[in-house]
Amino acid sequence: MKVSYSNNIINSYLSNTNKSPKFNNTLNKDVFVKSCSFKGNKCDVNNIDEKSFSEFEKWCNNTNFLEQVEEIVERTGRILGSGFEGETYEIPNNDNWVIKKYKRGNFFQIPNEKPKIVEVKDISPELNIGQTIARVEIPHGNRFSYVYYILKKQTGKSCGIPFEFADQITPNFVNEHIKYLQAISNCPDSTFEKCIQDTAYITKQGYEIDCCNPYNLMFNTDKQRINFVDINDKLKGNNTQFGNVLFALLDGHFGINFAESDYSEELQNKSQELSDKIIQKFIKAMDKAGTKFTNGTYFDKLVQSSLLDNTLAANSIDEKYKALKAKGLM
Repeated sequence: MKVSYSNNIINSYLSNTNKSPKFNNTLNKDVFVKSCSFKGNKCDVNNIDEKSFSEFEKWCNNTNFLEQVEEIVERTGRILGSGFEGETYEIPNNDNWVIKKYKRGNFFQIPNEKPKIVEVKDISPELNIGQTIARVEIPHGNRFSYVYYILKKQTGKSCGIPFEFADQITPNFVNEHIKYLQAISNCPDSTFEKCIQDTAYITKQGYEIDCCNPYNLMFNTDKQRINFVDINDKLKGNNTQFGNVLFALLDGHFGINFAESDYSEELQNKSQELSDKIIQKFIKAMDKAGTKFTNGTYFDKLVQSSLLDNTLAANSIDEKYKALKAKGLM
């Protein structure tokens, strides 16, 4: 039976869902969804095919989704994630895929007589970080089409405070920061081992993990797993990326600002205690995998801060780099 997205369904969906989360000195949304177009975490085997192009095509054939793409994006406005490239939107009654609309524009000279989907090569079908699997072309006149992209859905909690708020040391953000560190620090060793494995795999494939925004690393609380999103095209240099990932897991932007602030010493000590636990588990996983840190934008910033002082028993930048080398970590 063909499922139809009627105007009533869409109007109901619009009235019964919240808009994208806004941050007014508080994190008011617990689960974030982000999508991109390259590589990332391994997903469970029984979930791989459910999100493939062939499954999406079958689903489209049983719905009137292609007729409602513009309606879903332009009217419902259910933004799940927003970045420099574009915005992702939730598909009503579907938990496998999301729609992406690029900010650079989605109106192209592509003649179509009717809406159609075009397969986009799944760069890594056995991995899921929200890669593109299809392009949707909606005709506009005889010569042009609106183009949207279908990406695999990825879920989890943002690993820290959004970087645009990293300098706002307020009670709500401090509380969220501490809660996040507590959750990550309580993860088993296997969580960090999997994170190291996935980081090494992404690096080996020549892609770069964007560790600037905490949204790009998401913590799946149910599976105790760190998921990556927003992988950049190509990795520059020989950076192993482990240090940058550690920076992100520590909520580095906010954590460093918090440590250097005049806020509550008790809470600063708590933040450092939890950070120490995360660092120790991360380094333990690196030792097990036989991996090393290399210099990187965010790792260097981490070394220059006080967050590694306890673990390395050093204070100056030179002493910390020497300690890392002495421990065989660089």
